[in-house]
Amino acid sequence: MKTKFSYISGAIIAITLLVACSSTKLLSSWKGNIPENTTDKILVFSLIGKTAGGTYQDGFEDAVVLHLKSAGVNAYSAYDIFGPSALKKSNKEELAKKIREDKYTGVLLLVFKDKDQTDEYVPPTTTTYAVPTGPVFYDPWFHPYFNCYNYYYDQVTTPGYWTTTTTYILEARLYYAMDENDAIYVATTATQDPSDVQSAAKEFAQTIIKDMRVKEVIK
Repeated sequence: MKTKFSYISGAIIAITLLVACSSTKLLSSWKGNIPENTTDKILVFSLIGKTAGGTYQDGFEDAVVLHLKSAGVNAYSAYDIFGPSALKKSNKEELAKKIREDKYTGVLLLVFKDKDQTDEYVPPTTTTYAVPTGPVFYDPWFHPYFNCYNYYYDQVTTPGYWTTTTTYILEARLYYAMDENDAIYVATTATQDPSDVQSAAKEFAQTIIKDMRVKEVIK
């Protein structure tokens, strides 16, 4: 009995850990006419926001910059260059001038779009197990019927419970530095129940860069 319950407990813990893992999916993406030199030198701006315990900006920019560099793109974090309040301290003209002076060819904005929470009730379940009560003898040539009496059946019931799923909708928008009026690439993602900022940022970056490769935004 002890072995059986230990096995069941371990399975429940494993399932719980799998459910708790963050999952990022690409919801949609679009690519327009992209000038050849757009990805020569990209400046990454995060507009995802911040919490009381710290900022999301630095974590998301670092993750995206790292994955862009791994893909062979010359990328930089706006947080590292301009600080956390670059868009607040500079007006549009000043920022555009700085981007051109530093010869950035593309600007990638990371934007928080929406947050959604859903509650779901998981009903109770009952599982029946065959539990050995004594030694079981095995004979490859003969299976005496009385060996069946060494088993009896037991049931384990898992109570019902509520789960809450939080989904964050994020977007990446790529602009050509010489014509910042219209985005030339847009991708939207959904991340469920992120365990922390670092893992959410990593998954977001991996999802976006993978799609940019598929759509040949990154040559």
